[in-house]
Amino acid sequence: MEMISKRIMITVGAILALSTLISCSDDNDRLDDSQNEAVGIRVEYRASVSQQLLDLATVTVRYIGANGQVTQEQMTSITWSKSVTIGLPTQAGLSIQPIQNRTVDEGEYTLAANGQMTYSWLDSNGRQVSSGGKVSTPVMEAVFNAQGIGQYLNAITGLCQVGCSFNKYLETREATIEWGGNTDDNSIQNIGLDDSGATGNSR
Repeated sequence: MEMISKRIMITVGAILALSTLISCSDDNDRLDDSQNEAVGIRVEYRASVSQQLLDLATVTVRYIGANGQVTQEQMTSITWSKSVTIGLPTQAGLSIQPIQNRTVDEGEYTLAANGQMTYSWLDSNGRQVSSGGKVSTPVMEAVFNAQGIGQYLNAITGLCQVGCSFNKYLETREATIEWGGNTDDNSIQNIGLDDSGATGNSR
């Protein structure tokens, strides 16, 4: 009986020791996970427009900057880019707003605009936790006669925008960002363009 009791005690002791090892292993795994937990995102913004759009309009890119606030810059060439790091949770996004700044002569004008953001999650040391992905605005391109330009610029303002929200769990969701300071045209969604100002190439 005494020998059986000793065997039971040895078995119980072994089980306790094993459970302690397993418990420590789990704690270490959690510690490693917490060290790699995402605390921010790196966003690479890009925008491109046609030269004729840039010639006849002042093109402003609005984007969420490193402080998490809406920032804006004027495009001075047909391509624009910006890299920012933002702490989580946060939103990121951009919009393109062209405002016609001169009277245009009769003729055909190729108007195009597109924006995108590529994002990845970062840990507290600035190392990449996940490669993330890419989100793009619609690619808008058409050839217009002078009388159709204003309408198409409004369409670009209303449709060439994108926004997402991010959190530490590597989750991304579509988000609506209030850009602020925009003209009333910026709130236009799903603009239906008639083709009164379009040439045969864009109908």
